[in-house]
Amino acid sequence: MDHQSSIINHQSEGLLEVLDEDIRHLEQTLSSLDALRSLLIKRREADLEELLGAIRRQAEAYRPNEQKRRQLRQDLAADLGCDPGAVTLSRLQGELTEPLRTALAQRQVRLRSLAARLKQEYTLTVLLLRDCSRLNRSLLQALCGTAGRGGATYTPSGAARPPVAATLMSTQL
Repeated sequence: MDHQSSIINHQSEGLLEVLDEDIRHLEQTLSSLDALRSLLIKRREADLEELLGAIRRQAEAYRPNEQKRRQLRQDLAADLGCDPGAVTLSRLQGELTEPLRTALAQRQVRLRSLAARLKQEYTLTVLLLRDCSRLNRSLLQALCGTAGRGGATYTPSGAARPPVAATLMSTQL
């Protein structure tokens, strides 16, 4: 094994650590999306706020891993003599010795699987949020009586005036 291959193998070991952290982060994100949907359905606002805070903290804690991955990619690109955008896990596997090649391939398969699940879970979460928004809008229209009535009217001077016949919720019993 020549010196350059040794350097690439060493950097790839660091890359494996970064990829393991990526896998943990994706698994945590999937868990958070599942919890988010559950809390939305149950309408547990305090728990939702706590979860959103935890998601923000996780994102902040994950940033150093992203920076480390970018740096490793740049270093590997310099050693391979190519553009950082051309350094992919598939290409890198061709440059590695067998134990690292297999380990990298396993992580690549796991990351692809998690990314596909994340895409699906994200779509489900977006659909749930849209339905919640639509339901809230419908409830507001039904309670405030704006459904089927025109919007604001205007005075001769151009000032907006709320609809005259708008039904307001009565607070009297």
